[in-house]
Amino acid sequence: MYCLFFNQANGADTAQDNLKGWHFTSARKPCIYNRMQGSILIFDEDRARLNELADHLRRDKHEVTTTPRALDFFNALERVKYDVAYVGSGEYDALELLRQVKHHRPTAEVIIAASYPSVDGAVEAVREGAFHYVSSLTPPEKIAFIVQKALEKRLITIEVAELREILRSVRGPKIIGESPAMQELKKTITRVATMDGTVLVRGETGTGKELVSRAIHEMSHRADKKFLAVNCGALTSELLSNELFGHEKGAFTGAGAVKKGLFEAADGGTILLDEIGDTPPVMQRQLLRVLQEKTIMRVGGTEEIPVNVRVIGATNRSLLDDVESGIFREDLYYRLNIFILRIPPLRDRRDDIPLFCRHFLDKFNAQFGKSVERLSEKTMRMIMSYPFPGNVRELENVMERATALCDGPQILPRHLPTRMMASARGMMKEDEKMLTLAAMEQRYISRVLESVNGNKTEAARILGINRSSLWRKLKADKN
Repeated sequence: MYCLFFNQANGADTAQDNLKGWHFTSARKPCIYNRMQGSILIFDEDRARLNELADHLRRDKHEVTTTPRALDFFNALERVKYDVAYVGSGEYDALELLRQVKHHRPTAEVIIAASYPSVDGAVEAVREGAFHYVSSLTPPEKIAFIVQKALEKRLITIEVAELREILRSVRGPKIIGESPAMQELKKTITRVATMDGTVLVRGETGTGKELVSRAIHEMSHRADKKFLAVNCGALTSELLSNELFGHEKGAFTGAGAVKKGLFEAADGGTILLDEIGDTPPVMQRQLLRVLQEKTIMRVGGTEEIPVNVRVIGATNRSLLDDVESGIFREDLYYRLNIFILRIPPLRDRRDDIPLFCRHFLDKFNAQFGKSVERLSEKTMRMIMSYPFPGNVRELENVMERATALCDGPQILPRHLPTRMMASARGMMKEDEKMLTLAAMEQRYISRVLESVNGNKTEAARILGINRSSLWRKLKADKN
């Protein structure tokens, strides 16, 4: 068992610098705590009190800068490096000085010393970000103790921020798929997540639009805030407005209390507007205002409420076609599509199907308490040949049913839905037709190209020929 204690170098500004001061000692020996040292900026127009506090802090080995005038304090905020600021009495409002400190150095901790302290003053100071609120008559030794606690808090804050950044950098989207199309999608998600603009996710039903949206949120700086989703097509305009913006007490019959909407609840985080193409026209206008003004108004309210939310829209339709037909607002469309992500359907990335099967088999084995080991080769061929109009969601349902029905070590064709077996029989009958060797070759080449989303270099590798040979064969087919 070990004990950890710390001694910070003067002016250390990052957790990496601060960690140089950590030392380990055996718990069998006395554990000595070295005082944490930092840079302190002091403002107080009472020079006697200012000098007394400065002398006391310097005896604790802190680097101290004193400013007896407010103008000097403002200048010091920009040029002096400090970990903790002490704001004493003066002609300027202490809360305004606190705001200036936080503006110039957000990680600095602030101690406010009031000549006439009050409960209301303490509440307001803490609300504005002060670490502590004391009387200006507080003894220097007590201020020194508070400074120590402020330095400890600042170190923890910096360490947590850096650890979050490290976790964010290695988190990556939890999305299954190694096909070229999915590799490119993952790269795009990683790039888009670091930015803060609105995103439009397009994909057929069942492709995983919400999963992609969650991955964007989890990799962004908003990851520690809420991710909330709402299906815009499942609610009327009135219900959707109430769900998104909330309502005031008495706004309508039954509104007995104030209710916050999803935009307020997700403040600082992300909202997914699923099936946004089905949003009623009235709501489209309201959403446009939210994106433009960054404010919302509750139903029945008169006060605009600022919100800081990243909006992701998801749709299985072509919104541009809807714009041209007048169904969807053009200005809202261009507000939404700052970044567009297109999720390929499962039929265009068949190489990923075995990965999904393995993932879902593990999931439903655990859920049903089973130990099904694999899919038979014939079963896998039938699944690979199926077009999956319902995409990944349909495959998940197929695997859930097959795992539940399976009573042996492997999933067999009889465990698959009848529609899948019928589809496989239809393809077998088609294959039984007498074809020339050249026609068989062209059919096989077409299937390989379809499986790699048209990537000719990858198709040539699978076929075992060079790219120029593939080009010749494709040209011959057209002739």
